[in-house]
Amino acid sequence: MNRNINLLYIIVLLLGCQSTNHVIKLNNTGLPVIIRYNKKYNFITRVNLPIAIEIKNNTPKIKSFIKIDYMYSPYSEGIGENIYNKNLVKIKNNKKKEINSFEIKDYIIYSWYRLDTIKSTQQQFKPYIEKMLSQNKDTLHIGTVSEFKKKHKELFEKLTKNDSISIQFLDGKKLGERITVPVKW
Repeated sequence: MNRNINLLYIIVLLLGCQSTNHVIKLNNTGLPVIIRYNKKYNFITRVNLPIAIEIKNNTPKIKSFIKIDYMYSPYSEGIGENIYNKNLVKIKNNKKKEINSFEIKDYIIYSWYRLDTIKSTQQQFKPYIEKMLSQNKDTLHIGTVSEFKKKHKELFEKLTKNDSISIQFLDGKKLGERITVPVKW
């Protein structure tokens, strides 16, 4: 009996000490929130929110993956994302990306949230629409995520609640380990 307890203790200890060889860390960024205006229908159609993502390879081998997935909840709130390297150069999200051993790669994700046309939602953006019309623009930078979160708290929480980011690493030429982390702003 005592031997079984010791064996169970060792198994629990070993399982508890296991850690993933890849780490995904999300960080806030000072990059601007971008809104998009539809002149034909006179409303804001989209809000793009930036988040920094850090992917660390804790192994002695080069690791690779194809895509960084920003997963919207509910799915209908999102319509895509743009991925940039740390120098804000847009990169293709469907091409193989490599991380050298014990290296950290930084990316910026701009999520695309679809806005509804409900009057209460659109009313929040009225000052921005006026500014965009006066400047003849269809996009506008409206501050950081922190500022947007303060000014439009209810909308922000509705859009971002339960979102996550997922990466599936490759195991040779096959899909391997998938890591998913919740997005916390």
